[in-house]
Amino acid sequence: MSEQLSQAWWLILISISSGVAGQYCLKAGLNRAGSSGDGGIIELVLMIVGSPLILLGLLFYGVGALAWISVLKRMDLSYAYPFLALNFVLITLVSWLGLGETVPLLRWAGIAAICAGIVLIAQSGPLQ
Repeated sequence: MSEQLSQAWWLILISISSGVAGQYCLKAGLNRAGSSGDGGIIELVLMIVGSPLILLGLLFYGVGALAWISVLKRMDLSYAYPFLALNFVLITLVSWLGLGETVPLLRWAGIAAICAGIVLIAQSGPLQ
């Protein structure tokens, strides 16, 4: 495997991890804020600015975006992009384990289908 391709895999992992961490921080920050969110845009901006967890979530998103841009320099979009579906898998796990959310069986079946799709795409191999 070329060094550029190896770097792309690490960058995909960083992008996915940052996305999952960002979503977790956003949700945890919103849970702590406890607002219904019905107060309009000003209340929303104040809630964001006043929540270190929400700000951390946005920072994670920025890191993930930078990593993703770097992936796109190294790999075909049609091959790399489907791996971002791992976000759905990992966010469901984090929501279930870290936030105590209930995940119905049908949703788990969908997660299994996503995993199967990712395996199929991985078998096609990168082309760039």
